Amino acid sequence: MSTPLPETPEPVSLTPALVVEDDPAMQQRLAHVLGTLGCTAPQIAWADSVASAQALLAGRSFGVALVDIGLPDGSGVDLIGWLRAHHPRLPAVVISAYRTEETIFAALRAGAIGYLLKERDDLELGIALRSIAQGGAPIDPAIARRILGWLTLQPSALPVPAMTADTQPGELLPASAGTPAALLSRREHRILELVSQGLSNRDMAEMLSISRLTVECHTKNIYRKLAVGSRTEAVYQARLHGLLR
Repeated sequence: MSTPLPETPEPVSLTPALVVEDDPAMQQRLAHVLGTLGCTAPQIAWADSVASAQALLAGRSFGVALVDIGLPDGSGVDLIGWLRAHHPRLPAVVISAYRTEETIFAALRAGAIGYLLKERDDLELGIALRSIAQGGAPIDPAIARRILGWLTLQPSALPVPAMTADTQPGELLPASAGTPAALLSRREHRILELVSQGLSNRDMAEMLSISRLTVECHTKNIYRKLAVGSRTEAVYQARLHGLLR
């Protein structure tokens, strides 16, 4: 059973930011990167462990959490899962040196909306983080390529549903009963396609001539039907099940 998903505000605010990182040198880098994005020192809270992050969250609210994977008292993946359960409105982005498929997919399944590598330079990290404020879900290019390569090696679990000119908005797409394809309406499938292209809710609303609230409702329905908790995970599951080419 998946946990009911709350409505996630968009765009994501980078301030105040919770940074969960135990390496002092990386802390300095992230302070600089966030500073270039308008996040001043008083707007950044630092935690060097899972426990200290949880303690900070007991008394403060944050716009975003930047989480390392390898922490002294546990895994950042576990912290992200805890955030999803206890602070579901707080988006988490991984910034880590870990790049194994097991770790990447575990973090995305736990609820991370992005995964960035520490090896990137400050400018690249800044650009990726800025995209969050515009509704993006930043994935390091090297990781994105590996995910796509992995997906091409997997047998498609479901056929891509065919849409015809006779299909009306809101009508269920033809597919086997009980599959994700059968559960998605034509409009939801179109929004899922736009999500995979990186469009924000605002952009999708303008393109489809509907309100942002309507887009958010459709997106929440997609999350519920695919049993996911983020845009990145929705696209991953959609490709895995053959809902996206």
